[in-house]
Amino acid sequence: MADASHDADSLAPGFLIAAPSLDGGPFEKSVILMVHHDSDGAMGFIVNKQIEPSFGELMESAHGPSTPTLSDASYDRPVFFGGPVGLEQLWVIYRQDEEATVPTSELEEAETAGELAFHAHWILAGAGSVIEDYAAGRRGGEYLPLLGYAGWGPGQLEGEIEQGSWLAADFDESLLTETAPKERWNAALTNMGLDPTTFMMMGGGRA
Repeated sequence: MADASHDADSLAPGFLIAAPSLDGGPFEKSVILMVHHDSDGAMGFIVNKQIEPSFGELMESAHGPSTPTLSDASYDRPVFFGGPVGLEQLWVIYRQDEEATVPTSELEEAETAGELAFHAHWILAGAGSVIEDYAAGRRGGEYLPLLGYAGWGPGQLEGEIEQGSWLAADFDESLLTETAPKERWNAALTNMGLDPTTFMMMGGGRA
């Protein structure tokens, strides 16, 4: 897998919590899981907005008559609106087994395979084989199917944070594994010591 290390100024891995000023758009009350951030730009996925159809239904629609065998569980698995960019692309973010470690020497191979380890135990996959494995039930554990992503060019995200559009928070996997999607925005603010109602009334603020 790709090396999960990052520079001290990177917001990945971590979360962005939308301020009230972003109301009325695709990022309203969004919680974005950041998977990449450096001087060249940033990439993340909204992880608190479920959409239709289900994972199984989406895979069935995409493959048509050539649909691989899907597990019953895939039809109960919600898909998330990852962001407004590249809505034709399906991704999966998954938690790898704590025993599974891949040497840094295999970084190039992992990138070729369409995976990015943005955290020691969390992987972003855009490869069809990985996605099909989850849909068919050949892989288990924590995972989130997502359509689209959020992207920023060089310096763009930093400017938005300076304007008070986002609050940056450290990565906390419990937000993904133990918190219901609809509760993640409130929970993320609470984890930062902020009262969501007060935050809304004050209009947010700079990070």
